[in-house]
Amino acid sequence: MTRDIVHAIEIEAEQKAVYDAIATPSGLAAFWTSDVEGSGSVGETLTFGFPEAPTRMPIEIARLDAPDEVAWTCPAGYPYWEGTQVSWSVAPGEHGTNVVFRHAGFPDEQPDFALGSVSLTWAMIVDRLKRVVENGGKADPYFA
Repeated sequence: MTRDIVHAIEIEAEQKAVYDAIATPSGLAAFWTSDVEGSGSVGETLTFGFPEAPTRMPIEIARLDAPDEVAWTCPAGYPYWEGTQVSWSVAPGEHGTNVVFRHAGFPDEQPDFALGSVSLTWAMIVDRLKRVVENGGKADPYFA
């Protein structure tokens, strides 16, 4: 059995602006971490650097379905992340764009505190996505 993290938020912006923030290295650098390397094409791996982290985080781009979905797989690099999948579903909402973020496939063996910490960090990153996109894309990464 595995466990998942799910967060949902409505962003007062056009769907394309939200999708572009999630689907491009420059967009990810604007709200997640300023240290993003890679081209952002399907099948390629982006790597993310974080202050004081001992290694870069690899994320393989599994799907880019503009303007509706971005999907990644996590090949390795961080404890309990190997084989997990991340998806961002983007759809028109009542006042802008609805985003459903899902990080799926965490093993049952992962301690609750560790999973809760990852979930909290993702919640803050999803909130940062909202703030950056609603501010016209002005960069303000969660990890700078």
